[in-house]
Order: sequence, then structure tokens, then C-alpha cells
Amino acid sequence: MSPRAPRPSVLVAAAVMGGLTLGLISVAPAIAAVSASVPVAATVAVPVPASAPAAVAKRGVLPRPAVVVESPTADAAARWSVVPAGVAGPDGRISLRHSVDPGASVTDAIAVSNLGSDPATFVVAAGDGIVGADGAFDIAAGDPQDSGTWITVEGLQDGSVSMAPGETRILPVRIDVPAGVTPGDHPAGIVVGVSRDDDGVTVTNRVGVRAHLQVTGEITPALAIDGVRASFEPSWIPFAPGILRVETTVVNTGNVRLGAFARVAGTGIASASLAGEPAELLPGDSATVVAETSAWPILALSGAVEVRAVTLGDDTVQVPEPTAREFVAAAPSWTGLALLALVVGAVVALIVARRRTRGLDAAAPTTTSPETPEEGLASTEGGRAGEPVDASAR
Repeated sequence: MSPRAPRPSVLVAAAVMGGLTLGLISVAPAIAAVSASVPVAATVAVPVPASAPAAVAKRGVLPRPAVVVESPTADAAARWSVVPAGVAGPDGRISLRHSVDPGASVTDAIAVSNLGSDPATFVVAAGDGIVGADGAFDIAAGDPQDSGTWITVEGLQDGSVSMAPGETRILPVRIDVPAGVTPGDHPAGIVVGVSRDDDGVTVTNRVGVRAHLQVTGEITPALAIDGVRASFEPSWIPFAPGILRVETTVVNTGNVRLGAFARVAGTGIASASLAGEPAELLPGDSATVVAETSAWPILALSGAVEVRAVTLGDDTVQVPEPTAREFVAAAPSWTGLALLALVVGAVVALIVARRRTRGLDAAAPTTTSPETPEEGLASTEGGRAGEPVDASAR
């Protein structure tokens, strides 16, 4: 019996898998090299201006030194601006900045301009400074609880000022710092707005001037890392670099505002620093800083994130030393593992097919061929050996 050949389906499958494997293995390094050479920009979750402009718009709109806000009225649009000012008018500053001793007072001024074509009445109020969820500086709504209570705007009637079209009014500002106040930054601001009724809902458009108020005393700038969360997004190309995302929660544990940058590094990780503007952190505030960079799928990535503090705007403080925190992130290549599984399966299938073929060959029976055709014929047609064969019996 002739040996049995392996099943055609098994051989075809093995050939296809082998060709696919060799093709992917030969192409993957080149693609991986291209992927590794493309830098991935790092981002910050809460981008804010390094220096806060004077006028601050509500709802996180990036402020400018002179902001014009339009608020539709019955006949025309009210348009106005507010900026820091001196006795003679706007003086080019972008904010009210003062360093005051506890129990002391300081004076300043703002200029409010009615840029519309109709008379308008503007509501003016002081408030506490905050950083919104979008990372932009804002002035808290409602009654102030901290430094907003220190500010008094003069020249108002029932908290508002009525102005003719094109008129600019200089409003004196007095800042009274209570005795016994803790040293450090106490952000605040002054907002100027117009309210209107929109289908029974009162809508207020407002702009403002930021006030940098620092109480003298012991200044302690400090940042701390409250937590780190790292995740890995693998590439669809087997064993090619993927994207590592590191989210770092940074807390301002000092008493002055600081900006925060972050840097990520580690084994198999392309080092990256945050690009763009730093995250602004007021005293006691926290922010999540996000960095994304490329990394190799080595099953588990271990690295560290370093947070560096920077000064913002015209602030003059001694920045603290950088702080770091280690992290570990699972980093598998799912397509690579699937490819390995297919290759192993193909090899196992070939081994099983070969063993089955050898087993069938070993179990096949053997037959003995007759010595001569004549002997075989005689033994078949004759009776006893040596007796003549009767032709008529055939």
C-alpha cells in the first residue's frame, strides 16, 4: 500500500498561515519604526493663559484687556467694556495687582465704557476669583465669601451705573484687607453686566477685571501629586508602538498660585513633556494634567510622571522643586498575541498531520508476491501437483 499524503486542506492552511506570518513579520518592523518616529504631542487637560488678561468673560470665554460684549435689547445691542484705569482713564494694565499688608488698604480704579448707541444701565459687583472646569479664570456668581468682600466700587447708585451712549466712566476702587488674614494669594475680580428677560428667564451678560491680591507674610509655593492614572491604547499593527495616556491630579498645597507642567518617562516609553500653556492652580485648587506619548507594547509599562511648577504672568515667587510619582500600565499588543496564537495553531496542526500520516503508514498490512507466474497459474488451475490438466474440464 502506498504512503498516504497529508490532507490538502491542512497543507493549504499551513502554507497560507506561514505566508501571512512571514509577511506580517517582515512588514511590522518597518511600520513600527515609522510609527515610533512620529511624535505624539502632549496635551494639558485644563489649558489657561499664562498671564490672565484684565477683562474676564463668563462661561470660560478667554478674556482680553478690553472685552466688548453684546447683549440684545428691545431696540439695539448694548455694548460695553471694562479695564483698569488711572485718574485720566484706561492706563493699559491688564489687571488690578496689589500686595497688601493685613489690616491695610489700597485704592485703584476701573474704566467702564458704553460702546452702544443707546443709554444703558450696568450692574457692577465684586466677587471671588476661581478657575472654572475649563481651566479659564472666572469670577464666582453670588455673594462673595473671601477676597471679593474686601473690594468696594464707588460711584454707583444701588450697585449700578447709568451711562449715555459713548460715555466712559471712571469708578474708584478701594480694597480693605482685614487684619489676621492668612498670607498669600486671594484672587478676586469686578464684573460689569447687563441683564435682560428671555421668555421669563433672566439672562445676564457680564465681563470683568481680574484682581491679583496678595497678602504679605510667609509665602509658601507648593504643588503635590494626588494621584496618577495610566492607560495604554495598542496599535492595530502587531507589536507596533501604541499610545500611553497618563492623567495626573495635581494639587496646589501652598498659598500662592502656580502653573503646572508634567513630564512622562520610563522603559519603552517615548519621553514627553506637556506642550502649550500650563495648568493654573490657585491655592487649594486641583487640576488633572494629561500627557500622551508613544510606548511599546511590552505587556507592562513602568515609568514616572514628574510635575514641575512655573510662575504665571507677572508673579514673582520661588518655584518649588519638581515632584514625581511612579506608575504601571498594562500594555499588551492584542493583534500581536492573536497573530502568535494563529502561528502556534498552524505549527500544531502540521505536527499532528505528520504524526497521523506516520501512524497510518506503520499500520498498513504487507502482501507476498508469487515467485513465478507459471507456479501461480499451476497452483490455481491444476489439482494435485504433477497431474495433467483436462482441457475439456475448462
